[in-house]
Amino acid sequence: MKKRKIQWMRFTALFVAFVCGIPWIHAQLAVTTATLSGTVTDASGAIVPSASVKLSSVEKGIARTQETDSSGHYSFTQLPPANYLLSIQSGGFKAYQQKGIVLDAGQSATQNVTLVPGANTEQVVVNAQASLLNTENANLSADIDAKQVVELPLNLRNVYGLATLNSSVNNTSESQMLLGGGGPSTDDADQDISFLNFAGGFFGTSAYLLDGAWDTDPEWGAVDYVPSVDAVQEFKVQNNSFTAQYGWSTGNVVNVVTKSGTNAFHGDVYEFYRNDALDANLWFNNHNNLKKGDFNRNQVGGSAGGPLYIPGLYKQREKTFIFGLFEHLSLSTPANSTFTVPDSNFLNGNFSELLGAQGGVDALGRPIYVGQIYDPRSTRTITAGQVDPKTGLVATKTGYIRDPIQNNNINSLGPLDPIGTKLVNYYPKATGSGITNNLVTTGTNPAHSNEYLIRVDHNLNNASRLYFRYSYKEEFKTGTPNYWGDNPAGPGNARPNNRWNMAAGYSQVFSPTFTMNIMSGVEVWHETSTNQSRGFKPTTLGLPAYLDANSPEFPIVTVGGESPLGPLTNETVTNHGPIGSVAVDFIKSLHRHTLNFGFMFVEQEDDQANFFQSTLKSGGQFTTGPDPNAATGFTTGNGLAQLMLGVLDGGATGTTYNPAVAVHYYGGYVQDDWNVLRNLTLNLGLRYEIQTAPTYRHNVASVFNPTALNPIGTTIGQTLPGALQFLSDNQRASYDTNFSNWAPRIGFSYQARPNVVVRGGYGIFYPPSISCCFEASASGFASQTNIPYTLDAITPNPAVTTANPWPNGFIPITGNSLGELQQVGYGVASNFRQRNSSYVQQYLLGWQWAITPNDVLDVNYVGNHGTHLLTSSLNRSQLDPKYLPMGQAALNALVPNPFYGAIAPGDSSCALDQPNVVQSQLLQPYSQFCGVQENDVNTGFSNYNALQMNFNHRFSKGLTALVSYTYSKFLDNVEGNNSWSYSGNPGPANNYNLAAEKSVDGSDTPHSLVANYIYELPFGRGKAFGSNMNKAANAVLGGWEVSQIATFKQGIPIGVSGADIASYGGNPRPDVVGDVHVAHPNIHEWFNTGAFAYAPYGTFGTAPRFFSYLRGPGYQNWDTSIMKNWYFSESMRLQFRAEMFNTFNHAQFYAPQFGGETYTGCDPNAQAGCASSLGQITNAFPSRTVQFAGKFYW
Repeated sequence: MKKRKIQWMRFTALFVAFVCGIPWIHAQLAVTTATLSGTVTDASGAIVPSASVKLSSVEKGIARTQETDSSGHYSFTQLPPANYLLSIQSGGFKAYQQKGIVLDAGQSATQNVTLVPGANTEQVVVNAQASLLNTENANLSADIDAKQVVELPLNLRNVYGLATLNSSVNNTSESQMLLGGGGPSTDDADQDISFLNFAGGFFGTSAYLLDGAWDTDPEWGAVDYVPSVDAVQEFKVQNNSFTAQYGWSTGNVVNVVTKSGTNAFHGDVYEFYRNDALDANLWFNNHNNLKKGDFNRNQVGGSAGGPLYIPGLYKQREKTFIFGLFEHLSLSTPANSTFTVPDSNFLNGNFSELLGAQGGVDALGRPIYVGQIYDPRSTRTITAGQVDPKTGLVATKTGYIRDPIQNNNINSLGPLDPIGTKLVNYYPKATGSGITNNLVTTGTNPAHSNEYLIRVDHNLNNASRLYFRYSYKEEFKTGTPNYWGDNPAGPGNARPNNRWNMAAGYSQVFSPTFTMNIMSGVEVWHETSTNQSRGFKPTTLGLPAYLDANSPEFPIVTVGGESPLGPLTNETVTNHGPIGSVAVDFIKSLHRHTLNFGFMFVEQEDDQANFFQSTLKSGGQFTTGPDPNAATGFTTGNGLAQLMLGVLDGGATGTTYNPAVAVHYYGGYVQDDWNVLRNLTLNLGLRYEIQTAPTYRHNVASVFNPTALNPIGTTIGQTLPGALQFLSDNQRASYDTNFSNWAPRIGFSYQARPNVVVRGGYGIFYPPSISCCFEASASGFASQTNIPYTLDAITPNPAVTTANPWPNGFIPITGNSLGELQQVGYGVASNFRQRNSSYVQQYLLGWQWAITPNDVLDVNYVGNHGTHLLTSSLNRSQLDPKYLPMGQAALNALVPNPFYGAIAPGDSSCALDQPNVVQSQLLQPYSQFCGVQENDVNTGFSNYNALQMNFNHRFSKGLTALVSYTYSKFLDNVEGNNSWSYSGNPGPANNYNLAAEKSVDGSDTPHSLVANYIYELPFGRGKAFGSNMNKAANAVLGGWEVSQIATFKQGIPIGVSGADIASYGGNPRPDVVGDVHVAHPNIHEWFNTGAFAYAPYGTFGTAPRFFSYLRGPGYQNWDTSIMKNWYFSESMRLQFRAEMFNTFNHAQFYAPQFGGETYTGCDPNAQAGCASSLGQITNAFPSRTVQFAGKFYW
């Protein structure tokens, strides 16, 4: 409670500091305002200088005036989004008025005016909006106005779903869901829907802004606070921004502006309701003869805005405006999942049904059967020509041998292990036949939230304006349903998720040609992950008592061939923030030049409490045979049997770690928008950025220096580079900050004809230089003790039992006392101190054609090239391929250990404390460690080329429409800096040849088409048909609207991965030995699994990281909204709407299984088909769902 109070005090203090403008607080882009400019001429085309120009908005209480300069040019900057009136007067000309100019956030609109000769007392009145042509810059953007925001069918009513109306934007959460995580009907989509790739940019490299303030989380690179749909005035996606104002991204910006009050009171109340009654059953529920799960989703709320008017106290209706919103959501979503659980025979120790045909004989002449399980404790060596003392048989070759378990009945070895047996009996009973995918369960994902928002805008005078907004959302959501009911070994997980977001802004017009805008904001996101077994005592299972205090949950038990027992993840408590932002932007007009300059400074903080979840692993490696070092060509061994025999082959326990990290960003820019000619504008800009490395509170972290000489080398008389170095007051940052990040930007816009504009641009952008989570090492401040399950990689360690998996004790918390000896004898996971800045070069060339005043076609070539891009990690201890010709036997052979005696007994997780060690350990880089993983590695490149076409029909005659098409190719050699959001190939096969990793990206979508429209049917009063209809008829036939979103995307590429058969640190892929396609792809066989085989020892496989020519199912979806409006007055109406998502109930399948379990438990020489789920589709997107809503507008 005390910690929470301190956090709130700090949160409030920081925000007060922001509003007061203290300069050390953060900054962000001022993109919530608009610009309107143009040139005034007479009928002959001659310029009209010194004309009086006035721009006003009644609803916002704004009125500004200026005179055209000597070039006839005028420019109004820092304008809040609104509906404006433009008035121009000049001697000898009729007065000009243009109504209905709607300006959006971030828009640079041009309105050239031709004056007509005549008296000033005469008026020329034009009712027209600003031109849709962009004649000011080369930026590409998609603007979604308030009507589209509230009336397009948005599944889950999530405003960030609008981003995918741009066809170049792909939602990588779809890729994540392809691997079975989450789903579009769960409340996870509140933030997870922002897993977006923008036109060849990696997820986590885009900027999310809310009212101009930073809304991007530093830990995972996506949005923090998601405002209600009914709180949003405008939604803007900028996926190529060549102005220098934009930074800390790849040039992709999502800008959301909330509603504000106007000079008249308006508001709405609403309810959106869904349940399972009208929904179609999930496809795989039907396939597995399961009924629909119970489902209810109810969202109620209301909003109101207007002038702050207090009778007798405050009567100025054009000074202060307020807006407020409350929204409540409750839902319970169906979910199903498939598990593999043991049948009754297995649980009784009888695995005879696994036995297949004889596949050969062993070195003692005994038959080898497919599926044979071997006695893990019988491992021994034999010599060719000599008698095996145990069996009396003569060996035909030299090597290792294990004895088969008679008839695969493990009871023949004696009593089974009581703890292993107790663990496996926590498995629920199968619901189907067979031994794989034999349990199909249905669960629910309950969630609820409350959202509060209030905003105040105040006009100090015609030249000064400020606003303040406060938003809070409290939310509870389900991480993983309790698929196994109350079983403590089930995967259930709950995730409370609360967020605060505040923003303030101030704009000042110093003169008609000089303006300033300041934006600031603070947000905090507090999330928790709690497993359903919280409080479970491991001693209940017979496990050691120390786990009750250190890890009071059911352990994560990984069993080869079966689904895991226990939770799927560690418990965490994470406080994202305070995250704050302040941006100061100035605009100065100088004749044909418009100068923009400003700066931003962002500080982001993140702290976590990671509760270590103990793990036990029984993959079955000690029950394979007969020779663990020689492949048989088929499957042997079984993880479940091994566990019931009390043998483990992995696992760990550890301590809670509470890191706290701060990251700072500084950016400054200058931009000159130069109107070289009336029809030619050049955009010349330069930005300078500094992204500081993370600093850790109290310096509780260390980083890896690959060139520092490790002091253990002196002890053993060798030169050993590579050491962890602790942060200190003299070196607080986790890597060396780069101070050379200059980002030039250039663009042009050429109006070749009145209705045709040619545009182009080039720019360099620096995306965030860190990725998910905390990349430095926690060694010394947190500990993980692995189970020392083997001493020679061949036989189980006899000291390790299920009753005492850690016989050597635990790695102590030592702080920084060990210095550069930290982690010697153990593994390391950290960033390296030296790194390059990631950067992306973007370029564009295209044209716009205004077909009519309300119709524009935009065609562009868009490209980008990324350099030094982040990937999550690389295994720097991978054995150099030059040693592979030595052969497995030699590399696995025990040799004298030079570290013996220098490392204390029991103080190593890879036998570096033993007299002998495997040869491969001494040959790998940094052999003093049991593996070195580099986090946040700048080794990637990318290349994206695309044709983007957009057709925009602005609202007229009851219709607004947007059609977007992208044809593209996206190549890279890494998975991006947050690979957990991707479609899943695990990483490089050979770290020594990263160029060989080049393939299409996991989210590559060559063809993408998205269309949307809103159409007011032309029936009823004031419409084309029935304009004089009586009230009764109009109540039935009038006021109908239809809106739709249609999405068509090619399937994502597939990448097949396999096990590291040599265990030397790579992520190998198989050989392609045949045609990967099948004649008729289906859910049981999407591709030819027989086309893959394990690559021979010493090779890395011929399969690419992702296949450009082998893809998952495409996505074809229609969402529809049908609305009926009853109008009671000009401002008061009742709306009923019926919305259908996946309107035509089209089966939308996930991609087939192609990674992860693909080769688990398979013999190295077996075909990939030995993994039964490989190539199969096991899940699908939701079937048709129906939502009803009622909204009352006033």
